[in-house]
Amino acid sequence: MVNDKTVLRAVKRRERTERLLYYADFTDACWQRVSAAYGIADQLEFKRKEGFFLPETLFPKRREDAPEFEYSGYFKDVQIPDGVKISGEGALYMPGSSYHFTHLISPLRDVYDFEEIKKFPIYRKKEYYGYSHYRGQAETAHERGAAVQAWVGRFFETAWPLRGYENMLADMAGEPEIAEYFLDAETEFNLAAATAAARAGADMLVFGDDVGSQTCMTFSAELWRSMFKPRFEKVFKAARAIKPDIILWYHSCGHITEIIPDLIEIGLDILNPIQPESMDIWEIHKNFKGKLSFDGGLGTQSVLPFGSPKDVTDTVRRLAETFGENGGLILSPSHILEPEVPIDNIKAFIDAAHKYCT
Repeated sequence: MVNDKTVLRAVKRRERTERLLYYADFTDACWQRVSAAYGIADQLEFKRKEGFFLPETLFPKRREDAPEFEYSGYFKDVQIPDGVKISGEGALYMPGSSYHFTHLISPLRDVYDFEEIKKFPIYRKKEYYGYSHYRGQAETAHERGAAVQAWVGRFFETAWPLRGYENMLADMAGEPEIAEYFLDAETEFNLAAATAAARAGADMLVFGDDVGSQTCMTFSAELWRSMFKPRFEKVFKAARAIKPDIILWYHSCGHITEIIPDLIEIGLDILNPIQPESMDIWEIHKNFKGKLSFDGGLGTQSVLPFGSPKDVTDTVRRLAETFGENGGLILSPSHILEPEVPIDNIKAFIDAAHKYCT
């Protein structure tokens, strides 16, 4: 059987090999039910046994001499429950209403003077991180036939937790110099991470920015093109200048149909998760199947929690036969599996993946 690295390269080229890659991730509560049903306590062992796509992932390491910042002064008006800590980046994640969801409180939510904003200590700066471990980790993974991906980062989703979601949108529309201050800092960090991974021989770079809601983009496509497209393109080009065949993977939940041609234009290879509750994924395949590969497609708001096992099987088959016909598919749920997904549907997904992807 061809190894995962070879199949992943074929996904980029949209060439069908003897199998398709597939995977799923689980919330803790969901995994407990899967573990009990399959009689396997270790999740990694389970995924290996079931043939899941398990790339080695490279993450930057914070340097020992990098500063740690004190952000508590930004939350003097907040009653912080015991056990809840401010993140290293400076955002406060309060317990949410259910499962793994949290309520985010931004440190700069009430700061509007640009000079004061610039005093905020940014945690994610390229000089605070090292990448010397990348090459050895990548070479070891390649020796065993694994694919190697490197987490690079975000732009919008790193900036708004610091600035506040509404503030960030208002800045983008009315005071772009504030928004671009944070986006420029993230661009420099992402450039360093992407180029280091390319030099180390990573097969794929992983990016993500949720810019879609259930029915439309969360801000205009024109604003995305002016603020985010050039920054993604800059990082994409820098990585490709070092490793021309590196695979570029991008995640955004929600409806982002408007910017798919833009992503293709700047060199994107794989789009995730093509959320079927938000977009007509079959029309997207029809329009872009020769220009883009896909990761996802199996609805976690529809067929997985609310369909029958037969519905899940039929959907997996259709995805494998349509999106996977030319090899341009990594089959996966459109998000992490929540506790309400029936165990029979999870079994149906795995059984169907065995049947139609291998």
